[in-house]
Amino acid sequence: MKISLIVAISENGIIGKHGGGIPWKLKWDAEHFRSFTAGKWMLLGRKTYLEMEGWFTSQTPVVLTSQSDFPIFQKEHHRAVDIQEAIQLASDAGADELVISGGAQVYETALPFVDEMFITRVRERSETGVKFPPISSLDQWETTELEFHPADVDNSHDASLEKMVRKNG
Repeated sequence: MKISLIVAISENGIIGKHGGGIPWKLKWDAEHFRSFTAGKWMLLGRKTYLEMEGWFTSQTPVVLTSQSDFPIFQKEHHRAVDIQEAIQLASDAGADELVISGGAQVYETALPFVDEMFITRVRERSETGVKFPPISSLDQWETTELEFHPADVDNSHDASLEKMVRKNG
């Protein structure tokens, strides 16, 4: 099963506001996120899952949490205590892919398992916020796709979408 990661990051590594939310408005990126995750299993932290209540349509979320009584919104949603359990849940259900979808702690935990990353690089520097964990061994990754998206009436900042694939051995 493929493990992918999707994230939007500012120039100084910010992925979200403290207390929730995203510090920019990128309509094209929101549409890309929804399209990319459609029909897929998604791994999320508790806070990200709660922020996204009512958002899930065809996606199957797995919440990474040590709280066995953490409330989930629908019976099709799942909990996992660690990344291995999340991968096993998705695999047992016949999923072809598990998409790592945030927040910062989930990204950090999952990075060693990720096969490919879809990174929206937002051309802005947020003063403060939640940071994406450092990617160690960047030489293990190859950029295979890159597309630029200019700011406009629906998109507050210039940004680019980069697909990075982990190099084989």
